[in-house]
Amino acid sequence: MYYKRRIKKGPIIFIAIFILIIILVICGINLYKYYTSDEYLLSKAGYNESEIQSILKFDEKYITYAKEHKYEDDFIPLIKEKYFLWKNYDEYIKYIDDVYEDKKVDYSKVISLVNVGANYEPYTHTKKADMDKGYAILVNKYTSLPEKYAPDDVVEMSNWYSYPGNSIRKDVYDAFKEMFNAAKEEGLTLIVNSSYRTYEVQKEIYDDYDDNRGREYADKYAARPDFSEHQTGLSIDIFSPGSNMESFEGTDEFKWLSENSYKYGFILRYPKDKEDITGYNYEAWHYRYVGKDLAKKVYDSDLTYDEYYAYYLDN
Repeated sequence: MYYKRRIKKGPIIFIAIFILIIILVICGINLYKYYTSDEYLLSKAGYNESEIQSILKFDEKYITYAKEHKYEDDFIPLIKEKYFLWKNYDEYIKYIDDVYEDKKVDYSKVISLVNVGANYEPYTHTKKADMDKGYAILVNKYTSLPEKYAPDDVVEMSNWYSYPGNSIRKDVYDAFKEMFNAAKEEGLTLIVNSSYRTYEVQKEIYDDYDDNRGREYADKYAARPDFSEHQTGLSIDIFSPGSNMESFEGTDEFKWLSENSYKYGFILRYPKDKEDITGYNYEAWHYRYVGKDLAKKVYDSDLTYDEYYAYYLDN
C-alpha cells in the first residue's frame, strides 16, 4: 500500500527565516553604506552630481571638509586653482566676502593676494623674515628683517661695475661681475646705481619721502627701514650708461637682463602689472639675488618672488 510522505514544516520555516534575516542584514549594510557614503553626505551638504564627482577627485581632507559643512559656492573653484593653499582657505573666503559681494570672483587673483598677505594693508599683519632661508629670504611690506639688520659680508664695489659709493654682499658682487662680463661680450654695459643700504640710510630715504610727500606716498615708493630689500645686501638697481628709471626698460641691456639674469642668480623683483602682489610699482631696474638654482625656478614659474616663496618655500 502506497503512503504519501509528509514534509515537516519546521525546518522549512527555519530556513525561510534565516534567509530573510540574511536579506535584511545585507539590506541594512547596504543602506548604512549608502547613508554614510561620500556621495550621499556631499549631496546632503548641497552639492549636485557634477560637483560631487569633482570633489571626489580632491584629497581626503577636502572631501571631509565638504561633507561636514554646508554648500559653499567658492569651495570647488578655489581648490581647483593651481596655487591654492589649504591653510589659507578661511582667508580666501573672508576676502571674497569682503571684496566681491555679488561681483564675479577672480579666484586666481584671490589666491595670489591672500597667499602673499596682500589682502591686508601694507605694514599690517606683519611677521619676521625666516633668516634661515639664506639667500632665499623674503622681505616685503609684510615681512621684516630683524631690527636694524646688517649683513657682515658687505664689500665695496669697484667703479668699473657701479657708480661711486656702492657696496654689496660678496657673493652677490661675484655673481654680478660674472653677469657684467657676459653682457659685455655682447656689447652691452650694465652698471649698478644703488645697492646695499644700511638701516640708517633706508630710514633717511623713507623719512624724507614721508616728510615731503606724506605717508601714503612714502609707502608707495619706498620701503620702511627693516622692510627693505636693499637692506638685505641682496638687491641691486641696474642701469645702462645714460639711462634712468623712465628709459631703462627700452634699452638692449634690459632686454638682455630679462632673458639672462636668472642664469647668474638674479630675478626681476618687481615685474610689470604685479603691483598689487609685490606692493611696489614696476621697477625694470631692481634685481634680487637668490642664487642660480632658485632664480631658474622662479623664472620658469612666471610668478613674482612673493608668490613663489609663499607656495614653494613657506608652504
